Amino acid sequence: MRTDMRLALLTLVLFAGGPVLAQAVAPGLDPIRLGRARSNYEALRDGRRAIGDLSILELEDVAVLDRVLRGQTLDPRTPSQRCVDDERRKLDGSPSPLAQRVIDIKCREAGEPRP
Repeated sequence: MRTDMRLALLTLVLFAGGPVLAQAVAPGLDPIRLGRARSNYEALRDGRRAIGDLSILELEDVAVLDRVLRGQTLDPRTPSQRCVDDERRKLDGSPSPLAQRVIDIKCREAGEPRP
């Protein structure tokens, strides 16, 4: 789907769905910030604004909107949890108790207490 159409559809869904849906689709953006991000996104795309014209907060909001439009999401898991998930996936999700202990030790971040 073209970015223009996706942007229009995303805006319609978010504004029709209210703040709860806005948080689910674009975490950290309330509907007002989302509207500004959309305007800035379109202005940047059309060449009416330059990146240097935007504040850091505006740039972050545009970046969140861009990730949503591209279908990319931030992974909320810690590096340790990603490691555990990856190791469990390698074992088809069902490690033995011993294998789980090894995974926990292998994926423990520096400074974390031992399992």
